[in-house]
Amino acid sequence: MTATLRTQKVDSSSYSNFLKKALECHRAAMQSFARGDWNAAAICSVHSSISACDALCVHALGVRHAGERHSDSVLLLQSIKPKDDRFQANTVRLRRVLDIKNMAEYEERLVFRKEAEKAVKDCERFLAFVRSELPQNDN
Repeated sequence: MTATLRTQKVDSSSYSNFLKKALECHRAAMQSFARGDWNAAAICSVHSSISACDALCVHALGVRHAGERHSDSVLLLQSIKPKDDRFQANTVRLRRVLDIKNMAEYEERLVFRKEAEKAVKDCERFLAFVRSELPQNDN
């Protein structure tokens, strides 16, 4: 039996607020990476990706993920277009960014440059995908 995803209803017009958060966090990730702040770059990439996912889910479904495990947001994203190859490729990309979250935020180990670079690139590509799925006047 599959557990039900916890979601929160959000007015679909609010997707642009989540997109703004995603863009700001992405900008912070890029600036952090340029300074050599690998931990901050990874953490900002994670939060940008989460907000981007929320933007797309709010726009398409009128809900965002509200559970404890951010990895479940991938399942919500997949539910928008489960047979679409671009959605599937980007759910994989989102999952990779989310996989670094716990280590980057809570563990004693520091993020390596290569890990931060991968997180920033995946975030940038995921954000570009999300923006391509949203109305163009808000991008």
